[in-house]
Amino acid sequence: MQLSVSVRFAPGALVRVAFTCFVALLCFWLFVLPVIVVALSSVASHWFGTILPDGFSTCWFARLSSSDLDAITTSLEVGLGVAFLGTALGLWLALALEGRDRRGLGALVDAVAMMGSGVPSVVLGLAVLIAYHKRPLDLSGSAAIVVLVQLALVLPFCYRCTAAALRPELTTLREAAASLGAPPRMVLACVVLPQLVPAIRASFALSLGELGATLTVYPPGFATVPIVVVGQVNRGYYLPASALALILLGVSLAALLLIAARVPRR
Repeated sequence: MQLSVSVRFAPGALVRVAFTCFVALLCFWLFVLPVIVVALSSVASHWFGTILPDGFSTCWFARLSSSDLDAITTSLEVGLGVAFLGTALGLWLALALEGRDRRGLGALVDAVAMMGSGVPSVVLGLAVLIAYHKRPLDLSGSAAIVVLVQLALVLPFCYRCTAAALRPELTTLREAAASLGAPPRMVLACVVLPQLVPAIRASFALSLGELGATLTVYPPGFATVPIVVVGQVNRGYYLPASALALILLGVSLAALLLIAARVPRR
């Protein structure tokens, strides 16, 4: 006895499957393949005019100098500082404007907070450099100007993320926790902060990859990984730049996972 099973696909299902495959292929081509190329470049002894490297070696990692490692540390310090400062300021702005009519003063504060997202990073960096290069507040020779300009860039994103996190359900949870006797610090740590993990991680990632404004304002002797990588690429040192970029990628992923793990769950 034989059973014949015929499977028929509706035209709409075939279209959805084809579209899903196309989107997956496009995402792989745009996001995954460049990372694979950088990883291969970092361990390639020589790569020119071929699909795959001619040989593999870890010599580029061994040749990293102390200044390269200092650039990684600087990138992490600046990224974490900007992430937490941006989230704190964004949360403060969101709480201050929560429930306020977005007209008059509320609309003005909202527009000022979002101004950084509508200005090119190079223009914003130039504006910060001109504003803070003379007394009484001369920051042009310190790393604080880099933190300031990156904070101005990520603040709009942090503000919008935290404002979206303060939805009515979260407000109800905050009020319930307060009515049960939880102090404001506990409400912030156990109810509000877990909702802000995406904003912290996104701000950290944006700060690590920011280049335009940083190139405009960074003082002599200050270097982050993007600055070092761009300098090496301009000199034609693609393989050493790939090694440094791959290390930053691994360290930043570990830092993002650590941020998510250290924040208490709701």
